[in-house]
Amino acid sequence: MQLYSRTQGKGPSLIILHGLFGSMDNWRSLVPKFARQFQVTTVDLPNHGRSPHKKMFSYPALARDLAHFMDQQGVGAAALLGHSLGGKVAMQCALDFPERITRLVVVDIAPRFYPPEHLFIFEALGELNLSVYGSRREVDRALARSLPNAALRQFLLMNLDKAKKGYRWRINLEGLRQNYHAICAAVHGTESYSQPTLFVKGECSDYLQKSDEQELKTLFPAAEVISIPDTGHWVQADAPEVFINVVLEFLGGRSASSSSSNLLD
Repeated sequence: MQLYSRTQGKGPSLIILHGLFGSMDNWRSLVPKFARQFQVTTVDLPNHGRSPHKKMFSYPALARDLAHFMDQQGVGAAALLGHSLGGKVAMQCALDFPERITRLVVVDIAPRFYPPEHLFIFEALGELNLSVYGSRREVDRALARSLPNAALRQFLLMNLDKAKKGYRWRINLEGLRQNYHAICAAVHGTESYSQPTLFVKGECSDYLQKSDEQELKTLFPAAEVISIPDTGHWVQADAPEVFINVVLEFLGGRSASSSSSNLLD
């Protein structure tokens, strides 16, 4: 499988992974600042963006896909940054291929099982007959009947592609729905990942909680956890400058704790 990717900048390798229903485009505005110090590669995960669709969608399988992608790109080792779903993929890759990951940044997600909470999105997207719409505005108006949150709709509509007749979803909607149990699943490792690890929490988000501390320390004993004030699950969008500074400090070998409050205190 050849994952779709884009690379920018020179320096040590940094690979960035998006979340569920997302794509590499979600990181477009932040990449240039990371690229001042790193060779940054953003990747569309399978069933997302412009990458191929696949039936098997589990964290071990995605970790293997990412390791194979690194082989294809000639990247022996890299720092790895992932948000939400991408954070779980990043954790699994670090646990399964620790020699390939120099530093790990996980944004607002824990390695545990999460109850299914995206079913309403699958239902809303799946019930639309995209072939009958003549504009993105029409699709947005139809989607608003099920999803009143305009920001959520704007994010999801980034997956809309023009088709010969109307539109189509770029993501593999049915494939993701069928594998949703695997997306909710926990990340597991036979051994811990001992390299420096940073968990970035959105202060107003409940995805990463105090109760996750023991599991984080078990799987990632060198973990540091930072909470960025006044941010939700999309930490990097809510406070981009603070987020970039925290991550760059960590990737540069300095403690990120000076930039924000530490969840574990």
